Amino acid sequence: MKKQMLSLLLAVVTAGCFTCKHSEPVKLSVFSGTVERVAKEKGVSLDQSAALLKDAGVSGFDTHYKDAKLPEFVKTGLKPINLYGWPKFLGPDGGAKDSAEFVAAAVKYGVPRIMVIPDNFSKDGDQEADYVRILEGLRKLVAKANAAGIAVTVEDFGGTENPCSYAKYLKRFLTDIPELGFAIDSGNLYYAGRGEDIVDMAHFAEGRIRHVHLKDQTKEDNRKYATLGAGAVPNEAVVRHVHTSGYGGWYTLENPVGDDILADVRRQAGVVRSWCK
Repeated sequence: MKKQMLSLLLAVVTAGCFTCKHSEPVKLSVFSGTVERVAKEKGVSLDQSAALLKDAGVSGFDTHYKDAKLPEFVKTGLKPINLYGWPKFLGPDGGAKDSAEFVAAAVKYGVPRIMVIPDNFSKDGDQEADYVRILEGLRKLVAKANAAGIAVTVEDFGGTENPCSYAKYLKRFLTDIPELGFAIDSGNLYYAGRGEDIVDMAHFAEGRIRHVHLKDQTKEDNRKYATLGAGAVPNEAVVRHVHTSGYGGWYTLENPVGDDILADVRRQAGVVRSWCK
């Protein structure tokens, strides 16, 4: 482990350049919760926390479309680059109200993409019937969002009762809705614990990857987070694959760890840059 950490630190030091393919900057984001954690940890305001994160190379944030603090995060100067949410497609209205609010929030804040996490499968229910209903609601949401100039993605989701925790359902969603994009979450299939391969999903979705979330978990425990590149998740393979495939979008550092969150964000940012060389 010590040898691995030394090699990762060397990657950060030698990364130097903040650029990726074609001399374009690596676009890095964190979750809004990380902005709050840094503010609390350092005893500073959200604005000051955002400034510290910008100095670490972070320029965007992801958050829930119903986050009550969304206007405050926008005012910090970090760019809102991805909203996520759970429309209730299995609800009485097929998710129509949630979908309308989701798209309206993206339009209001100028967010170019939204990430949909569908309903969990009904307990002891018919998964195929649930899939069909979810697909219908998701297809309508995609049409509504696309008409407003907003891209829609699904990610591999870690909750094992969710269809997006299965590679087979992810592939079906992407096949059944050609306009739907894929948001890679590097650690969620490992988190789900079925032995499915996120690199295989990256190959399947090539050309349709619209966002990337990066996190790592330990070899001993798929539910215990580790600093990026030190665990069992093939993060380097994911980043190198999407980068060499022409991806120029955002990388969200999802789970900074340790006693100094800002320091780990800075370290993770350097590692991602080194992988994009």
